[in-house]
Amino acid sequence: MARGAVMGRSATVARRRARGGETRARGRGGRCARGRASVVDTWNDGDAAATETATETEPETREGRGERRVAVRVNDFEARADSAPKMVVFSGGTAMNVIAVELSELTQKVTHVIPVSDNGGSTSEIVRVLGGPAVGDLRSRCLRLTDESTPEAVAVKALLGHRLHPTDSALARDEWYKIQEGDHELWEGIGQDYANIIRRFLVHFHQEVTSKPIKERFDFVNGSIGNFFFAGARLFFRSMDAAIFLYSRVSRIPDDTHIVPCLLHKENERVNLAAELMNGTILRGQNEISHPSIDSKKFSKEVSMSSSSARKSPDVVSKEFWTKVLESGEVPKTEAHEMWGGLQQSSGGFKSVRSALASGSLIDAGELLKSRFVDIADTPLSVWDVDKVVTAYDPLESPIKRVFYASSLDPADDNFEVQPKPNPTVLENITDCDAILYGMGSLYTSIIPNVGLKGMAQCIASSTSKKLLMLNGSLDRETGTMTASEIVRAVVDAVNMRYTAAETNFDVKELITDVVYPKNGGITVDVDALAAMGVAVHECDSIPVPSPSGAKVAHYDTRAFVNFLASELLAP
Repeated sequence: MARGAVMGRSATVARRRARGGETRARGRGGRCARGRASVVDTWNDGDAAATETATETEPETREGRGERRVAVRVNDFEARADSAPKMVVFSGGTAMNVIAVELSELTQKVTHVIPVSDNGGSTSEIVRVLGGPAVGDLRSRCLRLTDESTPEAVAVKALLGHRLHPTDSALARDEWYKIQEGDHELWEGIGQDYANIIRRFLVHFHQEVTSKPIKERFDFVNGSIGNFFFAGARLFFRSMDAAIFLYSRVSRIPDDTHIVPCLLHKENERVNLAAELMNGTILRGQNEISHPSIDSKKFSKEVSMSSSSARKSPDVVSKEFWTKVLESGEVPKTEAHEMWGGLQQSSGGFKSVRSALASGSLIDAGELLKSRFVDIADTPLSVWDVDKVVTAYDPLESPIKRVFYASSLDPADDNFEVQPKPNPTVLENITDCDAILYGMGSLYTSIIPNVGLKGMAQCIASSTSKKLLMLNGSLDRETGTMTASEIVRAVVDAVNMRYTAAETNFDVKELITDVVYPKNGGITVDVDALAAMGVAVHECDSIPVPSPSGAKVAHYDTRAFVNFLASELLAP
Protein backbone atom coordinates (compact mmCIF):
# COMPACT_ATOMS: atom_id res chain seq x y z
CA MET A 1 0.00 0.00 0.00
CA ALA A 2 1.50 3.29 -1.06
CA ARG A 3 1.95 5.92 1.57
CA GLY A 4 -0.11 9.01 0.82
CA ALA A 5 -0.27 12.42 2.26
CA VAL A 6 -2.47 11.26 5.12
CA MET A 7 0.04 11.85 7.89
CA GLY A 8 0.91 15.32 6.70
CA ARG A 9 -2.62 16.67 6.73
CA SER A 10 -3.06 17.41 10.38
CA ALA A 11 -2.08 20.01 12.86
CA THR A 12 -1.12 18.76 16.29
CA VAL A 13 -2.79 19.64 19.53
CA ALA A 14 0.67 20.56 20.82
CA ARG A 15 0.45 23.86 18.98
CA ARG A 16 -1.80 25.13 21.73
CA ARG A 17 0.27 23.69 24.52
CA ALA A 18 3.34 25.44 23.14
CA ARG A 19 1.59 28.67 22.29
CA GLY A 20 3.63 31.60 23.52
CA GLY A 21 3.71 35.34 23.16
CA GLU A 22 0.76 37.50 23.95
CA THR A 23 -2.17 35.81 25.66
CA ARG A 24 -5.50 37.16 26.70
CA ALA A 25 -7.47 37.73 29.85
CA ARG A 26 -10.65 39.46 30.82
CA GLY A 27 -10.10 43.19 30.99
CA ARG A 28 -12.00 46.39 31.54
CA GLY A 29 -14.82 47.62 29.38
CA GLY A 30 -17.38 44.84 29.76
CA ARG A 31 -15.66 42.89 27.02
CA CYS A 32 -13.10 40.24 26.28
CA ALA A 33 -9.80 42.07 26.20
CA ARG A 34 -6.10 41.48 25.79
CA GLY A 35 -4.03 40.97 28.93
CA ARG A 36 -0.96 39.31 30.38
CA ALA A 37 -2.55 36.08 31.53
CA SER A 38 -4.65 33.50 29.75
CA VAL A 39 -7.50 32.50 32.01
CA VAL A 40 -7.93 29.43 29.82
CA ASP A 41 -4.62 28.07 31.06
CA THR A 42 -5.56 28.41 34.73
CA TRP A 43 -8.09 25.60 34.42
CA ASN A 44 -5.44 23.23 33.12
CA ASP A 45 -2.32 24.30 34.94
CA GLY A 46 -3.65 24.73 38.45
CA ASP A 47 -2.40 27.01 41.18
CA ALA A 48 0.95 27.81 39.62
CA ALA A 49 -0.58 29.35 36.52
CA ALA A 50 -3.18 31.19 38.52
CA THR A 51 -0.72 32.79 40.93
CA GLU A 52 2.10 33.52 38.52
CA THR A 53 0.47 36.37 36.60
CA ALA A 54 -2.77 37.15 38.40
CA THR A 55 -4.36 40.43 37.33
CA GLU A 56 -7.14 42.48 38.81
CA THR A 57 -9.16 45.52 37.83
CA GLU A 58 -11.69 47.59 39.70
CA PRO A 59 -15.37 46.89 39.01
CA GLU A 60 -17.19 49.53 37.05
CA THR A 61 -20.73 49.89 35.76
CA ARG A 62 -22.26 52.03 33.05
CA GLU A 63 -25.52 53.26 34.52
CA GLY A 64 -28.62 53.01 32.38
CA ARG A 65 -26.91 51.14 29.58
CA GLY A 66 -27.13 47.56 30.74
CA GLU A 67 -23.53 46.97 29.69
CA ARG A 68 -21.45 45.51 32.48
CA ARG A 69 -17.79 45.84 33.32
CA VAL A 70 -16.70 43.27 35.86
CA ALA A 71 -13.47 42.85 37.77
CA VAL A 72 -11.09 40.03 36.94
CA ARG A 73 -9.58 37.97 39.71
CA VAL A 74 -7.58 35.18 38.16
CA ASN A 75 -6.76 33.88 41.66
CA ASP A 76 -10.44 33.01 41.99
CA PHE A 77 -9.82 30.04 39.72
CA GLU A 78 -7.41 28.36 42.12
CA ALA A 79 -10.20 26.75 44.14
CA ARG A 80 -11.75 25.27 40.99
CA ALA A 81 -8.65 24.21 39.10
CA ASP A 82 -9.38 20.59 39.98
CA SER A 83 -13.04 20.88 39.03
CA ALA A 84 -13.65 22.28 35.56
CA PRO A 85 -17.04 23.89 34.87
CA LYS A 86 -19.88 22.07 33.15
CA MET A 87 -21.47 23.63 30.09
CA VAL A 88 -24.31 22.94 27.69
CA VAL A 89 -23.78 24.38 24.21
CA PHE A 90 -26.58 24.66 21.65
CA SER A 91 -25.14 24.98 18.14
CA GLY A 92 -25.03 23.62 14.63
CA GLY A 93 -22.24 21.55 13.16
CA THR A 94 -20.08 24.22 11.55
CA ALA A 95 -19.95 27.79 12.85
CA MET A 96 -19.08 26.86 16.46
CA ASN A 97 -16.42 24.30 15.57
CA VAL A 98 -13.41 26.56 16.07
CA ILE A 99 -14.68 27.85 19.41
CA ALA A 100 -15.58 24.30 20.45
CA VAL A 101 -11.93 23.32 20.13
CA GLU A 102 -10.75 26.36 22.09
CA LEU A 103 -13.45 25.73 24.68
CA SER A 104 -12.04 22.26 25.31
CA GLU A 105 -8.96 23.89 26.82
CA LEU A 106 -11.13 25.61 29.40
CA THR A 107 -13.19 22.53 30.20
CA GLN A 108 -13.84 19.12 28.71
CA LYS A 109 -17.14 18.87 30.58
CA VAL A 110 -19.22 20.13 27.69
CA THR A 111 -22.45 18.76 26.28
CA HIS A 112 -22.72 19.81 22.63
CA VAL A 113 -26.38 19.74 21.58
CA ILE A 114 -26.67 19.39 17.81
CA PRO A 115 -29.69 19.42 15.43
CA VAL A 116 -30.36 16.42 13.18
CA SER A 117 -32.52 18.09 10.53
CA ASP A 118 -29.94 18.94 7.86
CA ASN A 119 -31.08 17.82 4.42
CA GLY A 120 -28.18 19.02 2.28
CA GLY A 121 -24.89 17.65 0.95
CA SER A 122 -24.06 13.97 1.31
CA THR A 123 -26.28 13.70 4.39
CA SER A 124 -29.36 14.07 2.19
CA GLU A 125 -28.40 10.98 0.17
CA ILE A 126 -28.05 8.86 3.31
CA VAL A 127 -31.44 10.04 4.57
CA ARG A 128 -33.05 9.47 1.14
CA VAL A 129 -31.95 5.85 0.96
CA LEU A 130 -31.77 4.76 4.60
CA GLY A 131 -34.07 7.19 6.39
CA GLY A 132 -33.30 8.24 9.93
CA PRO A 133 -31.99 11.56 11.27
CA ALA A 134 -29.21 13.53 9.61
CA VAL A 135 -25.77 12.66 10.98
CA GLY A 136 -23.67 15.30 9.21
CA ASP A 137 -23.63 17.96 11.94
CA LEU A 138 -22.98 15.38 14.66
CA ARG A 139 -20.09 13.98 12.65
CA SER A 140 -18.71 17.47 12.01
CA ARG A 141 -18.50 18.29 15.73
CA CYS A 142 -17.09 14.88 16.60
CA LEU A 143 -14.46 15.23 13.90
CA ARG A 144 -13.41 18.66 15.12
CA LEU A 145 -12.97 17.40 18.69
CA THR A 146 -11.09 14.28 17.62
CA ASP A 147 -7.78 13.54 19.32
CA GLU A 148 -4.65 14.34 17.29
CA SER A 149 -1.96 13.49 19.85
CA THR A 150 -0.60 10.39 18.08
CA PRO A 151 0.14 9.49 14.45
CA GLU A 152 -2.58 6.84 14.58
CA ALA A 153 -5.13 9.35 15.87
CA VAL A 154 -4.19 11.68 13.03
CA ALA A 155 -4.67 8.89 10.50
CA VAL A 156 -8.09 7.99 11.94
CA LYS A 157 -9.16 11.62 11.72
CA ALA A 158 -7.96 11.85 8.12
CA LEU A 159 -9.93 8.73 7.17
CA LEU A 160 -13.17 9.78 8.85
CA GLY A 161 -12.79 13.33 7.54
CA HIS A 162 -12.30 12.23 3.94
CA ARG A 163 -14.82 12.95 1.18
CA LEU A 164 -15.25 11.11 -2.09
CA HIS A 165 -15.24 12.78 -5.50
CA PRO A 166 -17.67 15.73 -5.46
CA THR A 167 -19.33 15.33 -8.86
CA ASP A 168 -18.35 12.09 -10.63
CA SER A 169 -20.42 9.16 -9.36
CA ALA A 170 -18.20 6.52 -10.95
CA LEU A 171 -14.99 7.92 -9.48
CA ALA A 172 -16.64 8.32 -6.09
CA ARG A 173 -17.91 4.73 -6.16
CA ASP A 174 -14.52 3.33 -7.20
CA GLU A 175 -12.74 5.11 -4.35
CA TRP A 176 -15.39 4.00 -1.87
CA TYR A 177 -14.89 0.35 -2.84
CA LYS A 178 -11.16 0.69 -2.17
CA ILE A 179 -11.81 2.25 1.22
CA GLN A 180 -14.40 -0.23 2.48
CA GLU A 181 -12.29 -3.14 1.21
CA GLY A 182 -9.26 -1.82 3.10
CA ASP A 183 -7.13 -1.16 0.00
CA HIS A 184 -6.97 2.65 0.16
CA GLU A 185 -3.89 4.58 1.28
CA LEU A 186 -5.96 6.28 3.97
CA TRP A 187 -5.70 3.10 6.05
CA GLU A 188 -1.94 3.59 6.31
CA GLY A 189 -0.95 4.39 9.88
CA ILE A 190 -4.08 2.89 11.47
CA GLY A 191 -3.43 -0.18 13.62
CA GLN A 192 -5.15 -3.45 12.83
CA ASP A 193 -7.47 -3.32 15.86
CA TYR A 194 -8.75 0.16 15.03
CA ALA A 195 -8.96 -0.64 11.33
CA ASN A 196 -11.07 -3.73 12.00
CA ILE A 197 -13.54 -1.76 14.13
CA ILE A 198 -13.92 1.04 11.59
CA ARG A 199 -14.15 -1.30 8.60
CA ARG A 200 -16.82 -3.43 10.28
CA PHE A 201 -19.26 -0.51 10.29
CA LEU A 202 -18.25 0.83 6.89
CA VAL A 203 -18.93 -2.62 5.44
CA HIS A 204 -22.28 -2.76 7.25
CA PHE A 205 -23.21 0.61 5.74
CA HIS A 206 -22.16 -0.68 2.30
CA GLN A 207 -24.33 -3.78 2.65
CA GLU A 208 -27.33 -1.69 3.66
CA VAL A 209 -27.15 0.80 0.79
CA THR A 210 -26.30 -1.74 -1.92
CA SER A 211 -29.19 -4.02 -0.96
CA LYS A 212 -31.78 -1.39 -1.86
CA PRO A 213 -33.91 -1.59 -5.05
CA ILE A 214 -32.33 -0.09 -8.13
CA LYS A 215 -34.60 2.98 -8.00
CA GLU A 216 -33.12 3.74 -4.58
CA ARG A 217 -29.53 3.11 -5.65
CA PHE A 218 -27.14 5.06 -3.45
CA ASP A 219 -24.98 7.75 -5.07
CA PHE A 220 -21.57 7.94 -3.36
CA VAL A 221 -20.70 11.32 -4.89
CA ASN A 222 -19.33 13.81 -2.33
CA GLY A 223 -19.81 11.16 0.35
CA SER A 224 -18.27 11.66 3.77
CA ILE A 225 -16.56 8.56 5.17
CA GLY A 226 -17.35 9.78 8.66
CA ASN A 227 -21.04 10.02 7.76
CA PHE A 228 -20.93 6.49 6.34
CA PHE A 229 -19.31 5.18 9.54
CA PHE A 230 -21.88 7.01 11.66
CA ALA A 231 -24.80 5.68 9.61
CA GLY A 232 -23.40 2.14 9.62
CA ALA A 233 -23.03 2.17 13.40
CA ARG A 234 -26.53 3.60 13.89
CA LEU A 235 -28.06 0.90 11.71
CA PHE A 236 -26.04 -1.86 13.38
CA PHE A 237 -26.91 -0.86 16.94
CA ARG A 238 -30.33 0.58 16.03
CA SER A 239 -29.35 3.52 18.20
CA MET A 240 -27.98 6.97 17.45
CA ASP A 241 -26.62 7.25 20.99
CA ALA A 242 -24.65 4.03 20.56
CA ALA A 243 -23.29 5.25 17.22
CA ILE A 244 -22.13 8.52 18.80
CA PHE A 245 -20.52 6.62 21.68
CA LEU A 246 -18.65 4.37 19.26
CA TYR A 247 -17.51 7.29 17.10
CA SER A 248 -16.35 9.16 20.21
CA ARG A 249 -14.31 6.20 21.40
CA VAL A 250 -12.77 5.51 18.00
CA SER A 251 -11.90 9.21 17.68
CA ARG A 252 -10.71 9.38 21.31
CA ILE A 253 -12.91 12.29 22.27
CA PRO A 254 -12.58 12.99 26.03
CA ASP A 255 -14.97 10.97 28.19
CA ASP A 256 -16.49 14.10 29.76
CA THR A 257 -17.30 15.64 26.37
CA HIS A 258 -20.66 14.64 24.95
CA ILE A 259 -22.10 15.26 21.49
CA VAL A 260 -25.84 14.57 21.55
CA PRO A 261 -28.77 15.00 19.15
CA CYS A 262 -31.27 17.57 20.38
CA LEU A 263 -34.35 15.35 20.15
CA LEU A 264 -35.71 11.84 20.35
CA HIS A 265 -36.63 10.04 17.15
CA LYS A 266 -37.71 6.62 15.99
CA GLU A 267 -35.07 4.34 14.52
CA ASN A 268 -35.47 5.22 10.84
CA GLU A 269 -37.60 8.33 11.22
CA ARG A 270 -36.58 11.31 9.13
CA VAL A 271 -36.30 14.62 10.95
CA ASN A 272 -37.51 17.52 8.82
CA LEU A 273 -37.44 21.26 9.46
CA ALA A 274 -39.86 23.81 8.02
CA ALA A 275 -40.28 27.56 8.32
CA GLU A 276 -43.30 29.83 8.18
CA LEU A 277 -42.56 33.29 6.81
CA MET A 278 -44.37 36.45 7.87
CA ASN A 279 -46.26 36.47 4.56
CA GLY A 280 -47.58 32.96 5.16
CA THR A 281 -45.19 31.13 2.83
CA ILE A 282 -43.99 27.73 4.06
CA LEU A 283 -40.42 26.64 3.31
CA ARG A 284 -39.78 22.92 3.69
CA GLY A 285 -36.34 21.57 4.47
CA GLN A 286 -33.35 23.15 6.21
CA ASN A 287 -31.55 23.81 2.95
CA GLU A 288 -34.49 25.71 1.50
CA ILE A 289 -34.51 27.93 4.58
CA SER A 290 -30.78 28.48 4.98
CA HIS A 291 -29.04 28.11 1.63
CA PRO A 292 -30.99 26.58 -1.28
CA SER A 293 -28.66 24.26 -3.13
CA ILE A 294 -28.08 23.50 -6.76
CA ASP A 295 -28.70 19.84 -7.55
CA SER A 296 -25.30 18.33 -8.33
CA LYS A 297 -26.74 16.42 -11.27
CA LYS A 298 -27.89 19.72 -12.80
CA PHE A 299 -24.73 21.63 -11.95
CA SER A 300 -23.55 21.90 -15.54
CA LYS A 301 -24.00 24.12 -18.57
CA GLU A 302 -27.76 23.96 -17.91
CA VAL A 303 -27.27 26.30 -14.92
CA SER A 304 -26.84 29.75 -16.40
CA MET A 305 -25.21 32.90 -15.05
CA SER A 306 -28.67 34.44 -14.85
CA SER A 307 -29.58 32.26 -11.86
CA SER A 308 -30.71 34.15 -8.77
CA SER A 309 -27.61 33.15 -6.83
CA ALA A 310 -25.18 34.51 -9.39
CA ARG A 311 -27.25 37.60 -10.10
CA LYS A 312 -27.79 38.60 -6.47
CA SER A 313 -24.21 37.97 -5.32
CA PRO A 314 -22.01 39.35 -8.11
CA ASP A 315 -19.13 40.17 -5.78
CA VAL A 316 -18.70 36.72 -4.28
CA VAL A 317 -16.85 35.22 -7.24
CA SER A 318 -15.73 36.41 -10.64
CA LYS A 319 -17.59 35.77 -13.87
CA GLU A 320 -14.56 33.85 -15.16
CA PHE A 321 -14.73 31.56 -12.13
CA TRP A 322 -18.39 30.72 -12.65
CA THR A 323 -17.96 30.28 -16.39
CA LYS A 324 -15.29 27.62 -15.90
CA VAL A 325 -17.08 25.94 -13.02
CA LEU A 326 -20.36 25.75 -14.91
CA GLU A 327 -18.65 24.36 -17.99
CA SER A 328 -16.71 21.69 -16.11
CA GLY A 329 -19.25 20.88 -13.41
CA GLU A 330 -16.61 20.91 -10.69
CA VAL A 331 -13.75 22.78 -9.09
CA PRO A 332 -10.69 20.75 -10.14
CA LYS A 333 -8.13 19.23 -7.83
CA THR A 334 -4.85 21.11 -7.65
CA GLU A 335 -1.68 21.52 -5.67
CA ALA A 336 -0.55 24.79 -4.12
CA HIS A 337 2.08 25.49 -6.76
CA GLU A 338 -0.54 25.10 -9.50
CA MET A 339 -2.74 27.86 -8.12
CA TRP A 340 -4.15 30.24 -10.69
CA GLY A 341 -3.14 33.60 -9.21
CA GLY A 342 -5.13 34.97 -6.30
CA LEU A 343 -4.49 35.04 -2.57
CA GLN A 344 -2.25 32.60 -0.73
CA GLN A 345 -4.66 32.89 2.19
CA SER A 346 -7.72 34.85 3.23
CA SER A 347 -7.66 37.79 5.60
CA GLY A 348 -8.84 35.43 8.32
CA GLY A 349 -5.86 33.14 7.74
CA PHE A 350 -7.56 30.34 5.80
CA LYS A 351 -5.54 28.77 2.99
CA SER A 352 -8.36 26.82 1.37
CA VAL A 353 -12.02 27.37 0.69
CA ARG A 354 -12.78 24.02 2.27
CA SER A 355 -11.13 24.94 5.57
CA ALA A 356 -12.93 28.30 5.62
CA LEU A 357 -16.28 26.59 5.07
CA ALA A 358 -15.52 23.98 7.73
CA SER A 359 -15.00 26.82 10.19
CA GLY A 360 -18.24 28.50 9.19
CA SER A 361 -16.53 31.50 7.59
CA LEU A 362 -18.43 32.22 4.39
CA ILE A 363 -16.70 35.59 4.13
CA ASP A 364 -13.25 33.99 3.97
CA ALA A 365 -14.49 31.34 1.56
CA GLY A 366 -15.97 34.00 -0.72
CA GLU A 367 -12.79 36.05 -0.53
CA LEU A 368 -10.71 33.07 -1.67
CA LEU A 369 -13.16 32.11 -4.40
CA LYS A 370 -13.22 35.62 -5.78
CA SER A 371 -9.43 35.86 -5.90
CA ARG A 372 -8.66 32.58 -7.61
CA PHE A 373 -10.20 29.86 -9.70
CA VAL A 374 -8.83 26.82 -7.93
CA ASP A 375 -8.53 25.87 -4.31
CA ILE A 376 -5.30 25.09 -2.47
CA ALA A 377 -6.44 21.69 -1.28
CA ASP A 378 -5.62 18.03 -1.73
CA THR A 379 -9.23 17.17 -2.57
CA PRO A 380 -11.64 18.83 -5.00
CA LEU A 381 -14.25 21.21 -3.74
CA SER A 382 -17.80 19.99 -4.06
CA VAL A 383 -20.49 21.91 -5.87
CA TRP A 384 -22.25 22.22 -2.51
CA ASP A 385 -19.21 24.04 -1.10
CA VAL A 386 -19.31 26.57 -3.92
CA ASP A 387 -23.07 27.02 -3.85
CA LYS A 388 -23.20 27.53 -0.07
CA VAL A 389 -20.93 30.57 -0.34
CA VAL A 390 -23.26 32.19 -2.85
CA THR A 391 -26.76 31.32 -1.67
CA ALA A 392 -26.32 31.95 2.07
CA TYR A 393 -26.83 35.66 1.46
CA ASP A 394 -29.77 35.48 -0.96
CA PRO A 395 -32.58 37.34 0.86
CA LEU A 396 -35.78 35.57 1.81
CA GLU A 397 -38.99 36.90 0.26
CA SER A 398 -40.29 37.67 3.77
CA PRO A 399 -38.84 37.50 7.31
CA ILE A 400 -39.13 34.22 9.21
CA LYS A 401 -42.01 34.03 11.66
CA ARG A 402 -41.09 30.66 13.14
CA VAL A 403 -39.49 27.30 12.40
CA PHE A 404 -40.98 23.94 13.33
CA TYR A 405 -40.54 20.23 12.78
CA ALA A 406 -42.43 18.51 9.99
CA SER A 407 -43.42 14.91 9.35
CA SER A 408 -42.99 15.37 5.62
CA LEU A 409 -41.45 17.68 3.06
CA ASP A 410 -44.22 16.84 0.58
CA PRO A 411 -45.98 20.09 -0.48
CA ALA A 412 -49.23 18.12 -0.81
CA ASP A 413 -49.18 17.26 2.90
CA ASP A 414 -51.14 19.96 4.72
CA ASN A 415 -51.14 18.39 8.20
CA PHE A 416 -47.44 17.90 8.70
CA GLU A 417 -46.38 19.83 11.83
CA VAL A 418 -45.07 17.62 14.65
CA GLN A 419 -43.61 18.24 18.10
CA PRO A 420 -40.82 15.77 18.87
CA LYS A 421 -39.60 15.33 22.43
CA PRO A 422 -36.25 16.74 23.54
CA ASN A 423 -33.42 14.34 24.27
CA PRO A 424 -33.58 13.49 28.02
CA THR A 425 -29.78 13.63 28.15
CA VAL A 426 -29.96 17.31 27.20
CA LEU A 427 -32.47 18.07 29.95
CA GLU A 428 -30.40 16.19 32.53
CA ASN A 429 -27.26 18.13 31.66
CA ILE A 430 -29.07 21.48 31.75
CA THR A 431 -30.12 20.84 35.36
CA ASP A 432 -26.51 20.20 36.36
CA CYS A 433 -24.46 22.76 34.43
CA ASP A 434 -22.61 25.97 35.27
CA ALA A 435 -23.54 27.77 32.05
CA ILE A 436 -25.82 27.44 29.04
CA LEU A 437 -24.51 28.80 25.74
CA TYR A 438 -26.69 29.53 22.72
CA GLY A 439 -23.85 29.42 20.21
CA MET A 440 -23.27 31.37 17.05
CA GLY A 441 -24.41 30.02 13.71
CA SER A 442 -27.56 30.04 11.62
CA LEU A 443 -30.26 31.32 13.97
CA TYR A 444 -33.29 29.50 12.60
CA THR A 445 -31.67 26.29 11.31
CA SER A 446 -28.84 25.65 13.79
CA ILE A 447 -29.72 27.23 17.14
CA ILE A 448 -33.51 27.35 17.38
CA PRO A 449 -34.13 23.70 16.31
CA ASN A 450 -32.22 22.66 19.44
CA VAL A 451 -34.41 24.60 21.86
CA GLY A 452 -37.88 24.84 20.27
CA LEU A 453 -38.96 21.58 21.89
CA LYS A 454 -41.69 20.82 24.41
CA GLY A 455 -40.37 20.91 27.97
CA MET A 456 -37.18 22.78 27.11
CA ALA A 457 -38.44 26.13 28.43
CA GLN A 458 -39.26 24.77 31.88
CA CYS A 459 -35.87 23.10 32.13
CA ILE A 460 -33.84 26.14 31.05
CA ALA A 461 -35.88 28.53 33.19
CA SER A 462 -35.39 26.39 36.30
CA SER A 463 -31.61 26.40 35.90
CA THR A 464 -29.76 28.91 38.07
CA SER A 465 -26.79 29.03 35.69
CA LYS A 466 -25.92 31.92 33.38
CA LYS A 467 -27.55 31.66 29.96
CA LEU A 468 -25.48 33.35 27.27
CA LEU A 469 -26.50 34.11 23.69
CA MET A 470 -23.69 34.66 21.17
CA LEU A 471 -24.44 37.07 18.35
CA ASN A 472 -22.89 36.42 14.96
CA GLY A 473 -20.45 38.89 13.46
CA SER A 474 -22.81 39.62 10.57
CA LEU A 475 -26.38 39.18 9.37
CA ASP A 476 -27.32 36.52 6.85
CA ARG A 477 -30.23 35.18 4.81
CA GLU A 478 -32.08 33.99 7.92
CA THR A 479 -31.70 37.09 10.10
CA GLY A 480 -32.13 39.75 7.41
CA THR A 481 -32.02 43.13 9.21
CA MET A 482 -32.72 41.92 12.76
CA THR A 483 -31.26 43.77 15.75
CA ALA A 484 -29.78 42.08 18.81
CA SER A 485 -32.99 42.45 20.82
CA GLU A 486 -35.03 41.00 17.95
CA ILE A 487 -32.71 37.99 17.82
CA VAL A 488 -33.09 37.54 21.58
CA ARG A 489 -36.86 37.74 21.20
CA ALA A 490 -36.79 35.15 18.40
CA VAL A 491 -34.88 32.69 20.59
CA VAL A 492 -37.17 33.29 23.57
CA ASP A 493 -40.28 32.84 21.42
CA ALA A 494 -38.86 29.56 20.10
CA VAL A 495 -38.02 28.23 23.56
CA ASN A 496 -41.50 29.22 24.74
CA MET A 497 -42.92 27.43 21.67
CA ARG A 498 -44.95 30.45 20.67
CA TYR A 499 -47.70 29.87 18.08
CA THR A 500 -48.26 26.29 19.33
CA ALA A 501 -50.65 24.61 21.76
CA ALA A 502 -47.66 23.92 24.03
CA GLU A 503 -46.81 27.64 24.40
CA THR A 504 -45.28 28.78 27.69
CA ASN A 505 -44.73 32.31 28.94
CA PHE A 506 -41.33 32.48 30.59
CA ASP A 507 -39.75 35.91 30.77
CA VAL A 508 -36.72 36.79 28.65
CA LYS A 509 -34.30 36.95 31.59
CA GLU A 510 -35.39 33.47 32.71
CA LEU A 511 -34.17 32.02 29.41
CA ILE A 512 -31.35 34.42 28.43
CA THR A 513 -29.34 36.33 31.03
CA ASP A 514 -26.47 37.62 28.91
CA VAL A 515 -25.63 38.54 25.33
CA VAL A 516 -22.13 38.77 23.88
CA TYR A 517 -21.20 40.28 20.53
CA PRO A 518 -17.93 40.73 18.62
CA LYS A 519 -16.51 44.23 18.65
CA ASN A 520 -17.39 46.10 15.43
CA GLY A 521 -19.86 43.38 14.47
CA GLY A 522 -22.47 43.86 11.77
CA ILE A 523 -25.53 43.38 13.98
CA THR A 524 -27.06 46.44 15.66
CA VAL A 525 -26.74 45.93 19.42
CA ASP A 526 -29.61 47.94 20.89
CA VAL A 527 -28.29 47.97 24.46
CA ASP A 528 -31.20 49.93 25.95
CA ALA A 529 -33.77 47.48 24.59
CA LEU A 530 -31.75 44.55 25.93
CA ALA A 531 -31.37 46.24 29.32
CA ALA A 532 -35.14 46.70 29.46
CA MET A 533 -35.43 42.94 29.02
CA GLY A 534 -33.06 42.38 31.93
CA VAL A 535 -30.27 41.08 29.71
CA ALA A 536 -26.63 42.02 30.37
CA VAL A 537 -24.54 42.96 27.34
CA HIS A 538 -20.87 42.16 26.76
CA GLU A 539 -18.49 43.10 23.97
CA CYS A 540 -15.75 40.68 22.94
CA ASP A 541 -12.51 41.34 21.11
CA SER A 542 -12.77 40.49 17.45
CA ILE A 543 -10.61 40.07 14.38
CA PRO A 544 -11.62 42.39 11.50
CA VAL A 545 -11.82 40.42 8.28
CA PRO A 546 -12.30 42.19 4.92
CA SER A 547 -15.19 40.83 2.89
CA PRO A 548 -15.07 40.45 -0.91
CA SER A 549 -16.82 43.82 -1.22
CA GLY A 550 -14.13 45.50 0.88
CA ALA A 551 -16.22 45.94 4.03
CA LYS A 552 -14.77 44.49 7.22
CA VAL A 553 -16.62 41.77 9.10
CA ALA A 554 -15.92 41.00 12.76
CA HIS A 555 -14.93 37.47 13.72
CA TYR A 556 -14.71 36.47 17.37
CA ASP A 557 -11.22 36.31 18.82
CA THR A 558 -11.78 32.76 20.05
CA ARG A 559 -9.12 32.90 22.73
CA ALA A 560 -10.56 36.12 24.13
CA PHE A 561 -14.06 34.68 24.05
CA VAL A 562 -13.11 31.62 26.08
CA ASN A 563 -11.29 33.84 28.56
CA PHE A 564 -14.50 35.86 28.85
CA LEU A 565 -16.43 32.71 29.70
CA ALA A 566 -13.92 31.79 32.38
CA SER A 567 -13.75 35.19 34.03
CA GLU A 568 -17.32 36.42 33.61
CA LEU A 569 -19.82 33.59 33.35
CA LEU A 570 -17.95 30.81 35.13
CA ALA A 571 -16.06 32.72 37.82
CA PRO A 572 -16.72 31.46 41.39
